[in-house]
Amino acid sequence: MGIIHLLSSDTVNRIAAGEVIERPASLVKELVENSLDSGADSITVDIQNGGISFIRVTDNGSGFMKDDIPTAFLRHATSKIQQESDLSHIESLGFRGEALASIAGVSKVELITKRKEDFLGSRYLIHGGEEMEFSDIGCPDGTTFMVRDLFYNVPARRKFLKSAVTEAGYINECINRFAVQRPDVSFSLMSQGRTLLHTSGNGDRKDAVYAVFGRMIADNLIPVNYEGKTVSITGFLGKSAINRGNRNYEMIYVNGRQIRSALLYKAVEDAYAAYLMQHRYPFTVLLFEINPEEVDVNIHPAKMDVRISEQETISTEITAALSDILRKSVLIPDMEPVTEKPEPIKRPPEAFETVRIQHEATYHKPEYASAVSEPVRPQSFVDNVPRASAVSAEDNRVVSSDVSNTSEPTPSYIRSSQPSVNPPVFTEEPENARHEQTSFLDTDFQKMRDEVSFRIVGQVFRTYWIIETTGQMYIIDQHAAHEKINYERFVKAMNEEQPASQTLFPGIVFSLSLREEEILNRYSESLQKIGFSIEHFGGRDYRITAVPVCLYRIDARDYFLSVLDSLSEFGTSVRPEQVYETLASMSCKAAIKGNQKISEPEAEHLFKELLTLENPFHCPHGRPVIISMSQAEMERKFKRIL
Repeated sequence: MGIIHLLSSDTVNRIAAGEVIERPASLVKELVENSLDSGADSITVDIQNGGISFIRVTDNGSGFMKDDIPTAFLRHATSKIQQESDLSHIESLGFRGEALASIAGVSKVELITKRKEDFLGSRYLIHGGEEMEFSDIGCPDGTTFMVRDLFYNVPARRKFLKSAVTEAGYINECINRFAVQRPDVSFSLMSQGRTLLHTSGNGDRKDAVYAVFGRMIADNLIPVNYEGKTVSITGFLGKSAINRGNRNYEMIYVNGRQIRSALLYKAVEDAYAAYLMQHRYPFTVLLFEINPEEVDVNIHPAKMDVRISEQETISTEITAALSDILRKSVLIPDMEPVTEKPEPIKRPPEAFETVRIQHEATYHKPEYASAVSEPVRPQSFVDNVPRASAVSAEDNRVVSSDVSNTSEPTPSYIRSSQPSVNPPVFTEEPENARHEQTSFLDTDFQKMRDEVSFRIVGQVFRTYWIIETTGQMYIIDQHAAHEKINYERFVKAMNEEQPASQTLFPGIVFSLSLREEEILNRYSESLQKIGFSIEHFGGRDYRITAVPVCLYRIDARDYFLSVLDSLSEFGTSVRPEQVYETLASMSCKAAIKGNQKISEPEAEHLFKELLTLENPFHCPHGRPVIISMSQAEMERKFKRIL
């Protein structure tokens, strides 16, 4: 007797479900695609517990014929294609006939459906691939799927799902992408009885973007309407001011289908290359129409990956077309008005905007504006610097100078509270690094630290400073030094829960997606400890009212969103190293840059603060801050001594 045998249909369905249904969001995607294929112009998604315990998708589409319902839940049963040749010109979103069988195989499904021409609808229950009930029922036209207890019979897969809030965030992102792709369809998303999204379905894609992403993004869009030889493109390009730290807002569609394509991502990003910094990504809603015979969507059961023939030709045309549109557009970001009355909203505000409008109206009243005081300026470090000794260049005599009486203005980047003298060390350094540090910390450097005695020779390459002490020369990287100082300030503030903050008035309002809200809530305590102050402003809107003093020169909204982007790459649990990585990134962002000219008094303040640190030798990312050369070593190089 042979050992090879056929698997049961239940086993096959569960195996297939692992490819099609990875999490609740992929289930919602499949059901919404079926609704769109049925001609629905109104789709409502209601979830509980992040979709793990309950998902309901309701549409007003064509509905199922009663005789087709049991067949629809069989594998490879579909109404979208009939023969192999149809695969070369697929126009529907679904075509593989695997989704319903996969969903039914790993959950408890209830289907209620009715066609317009039928008097009664049908109710069909199928649990784990086994039919439980099939009966007539009175119901409205269209289809409702109710899915309960996802992966109840596949515990190994269920335990790998993330928290309910995280899974709800993935569903929200999925519906957001459908909403901006299909502005002619009204989408509603509800979670735990709360409405997260509602679009009008009026056909205006800009209105859909406004409903999904808010006013800031909707006001910074560049329309795209391009007809080319190999590709047609419609949608929007975001101005460079609304870039992000990942591709979450880079939405591309091919022939009406949400897809992932490294080829198209690169083509779009190449067009933005002259307008964005490295590792920043644009906001886009781009719908590409390519000859279906040139696109193969039958790559993976999830239908998110496509293969495009004539890749180089299409990619080159896309980059050239988008580059031309960007080149002809005005990409100068608008400054937010401070004293002028904001432009009136052209349509009635949504409920979550009421608070914002009331605050803006109050702030811009003349009697209120006149009472606004200047932001609190933190104490300058220059007031805390002790009298220092300096080496005279003429005769090597030690002279006394009072840096607090200098006529130079306080450096812009030094305005902060007293730095940490002995900040804690959080990570274990490698043995060789500790040895290097010990050998480096010689008598001359310790003397310079204790006596704050050195002479600044000057700056070279607009980045490095040469410092002279008795018998020793040090070269300091100004960016790495300032980055290290900022990092120690952040760490001290977080550990002592005494952040030095700069108040922003009236504050900066921005909108977050559901997933970003979850990240903010998860890390809110850590962000507050280092100096951020964020308050809920209604709906999905939040307001930054204070930032760490080191960041006051940086665009608070853009930088805070980039912090959320970096935190989103971590898991659901808050680990200390994640926070410290973010602090290192913040320190780097706020530091003076290489190839930036600063004055000698500014450099002197920077170095004196650096010397107060327990470990001034390496920046948070591990790069050296200081290198040295002794007088004897230099004389050996010049053959003065052997």
